Amino acid sequence: MKILKRMKKRYALALAALLVLPCVSFMQAWAANEVDLNRECSLTVSVEVGNAIGSNEEYLEDFNQMSIPVSVYRVADVDATGMRFSPESAFESIDFSAVNQKPSSVTAADWQKLANEAEKIRASSSIEAAGSTVVQKEEGSGAAVGTIFGLTPGMYLVVPEQSFNPDYTVQYAFTPYLTALPSSDYTLGGAGSDEWKYDTTIGLKPDAQPQFGKLNIVKTLENYNETLGKATFVFHIVGKDKNGEIKYDEVESMTYSAAGSNTITIEKIPVGLTVTVTEIYSGASYTVVGSKEGTAVIWSEAAIEAGIGSEATVAFRNRYDGGNRGGYGVTNHFTQDGSGGWTCVNPTKPAE
Repeated sequence: MKILKRMKKRYALALAALLVLPCVSFMQAWAANEVDLNRECSLTVSVEVGNAIGSNEEYLEDFNQMSIPVSVYRVADVDATGMRFSPESAFESIDFSAVNQKPSSVTAADWQKLANEAEKIRASSSIEAAGSTVVQKEEGSGAAVGTIFGLTPGMYLVVPEQSFNPDYTVQYAFTPYLTALPSSDYTLGGAGSDEWKYDTTIGLKPDAQPQFGKLNIVKTLENYNETLGKATFVFHIVGKDKNGEIKYDEVESMTYSAAGSNTITIEKIPVGLTVTVTEIYSGASYTVVGSKEGTAVIWSEAAIEAGIGSEATVAFRNRYDGGNRGGYGVTNHFTQDGSGGWTCVNPTKPAE
């Protein structure tokens, strides 16, 4: 499993601040030749591994194994200039007047706002996709790609689905955006050829979202001495990555006032860690039956639903050993307050 270096490099994939909208965001002026409105277009979608993740080989390995579904929705018609758009009926509330009147003044933020409006409409309506593909690495190819054919000239909303890497340790998210078909070098950058390109290639820039899982600690107390009062049991939890480095280290406790079984669930543990849980305190007059240590692997909820992993659970059993010493307490947790100090949060809830 390959998760923990990713968490340090997550911001290398941040999409929100660096998103570049393909095709339409840099339209500068009118092209000289007319669009052939009867000609079909194609759209090839790729994952821009080099630009998105630099030299991070772990992410590159992910994309080489993933399949990313992508659908496109026709948002607007285009006239023969290739630069004036009329919204389709389902998207009639979208205002393209600024694009039609002065495209050079429309910023990337403006385009993203239009794309967000289109996506909101699409998500809340039963609009049929104009085409779809699956972006994946082809044998002998250096990039993960997918192509949609048979698209008529116009403005399209490109909607990539959120997708998990093979071991479900990272989910990759993609922001929907608008792209115009056909395109030209001139309309994209204000310079170069004004020949319309009916076969266009665009790149997806992913945002990596590391996943988290949970751990269940199940404790069974076979018998209980009421005279001694409540009994607290303390557990040390250590999570290591595939290289044996400690990435998670916490202490939890459970307090009993009767015999029986109880469970504490610990959330937000990075997936992929192998956790070792050790019962480091077993109550003053209680003893462990069996092992004081248990191990489990942390899986994400998506991995569990996909059937490739199970929820991490370790179990312990104790019994009264005949002693006469009580042993009760709570475990306090502290968080940094941002000013160099620490703030106590609620202690672990006792298991009654």
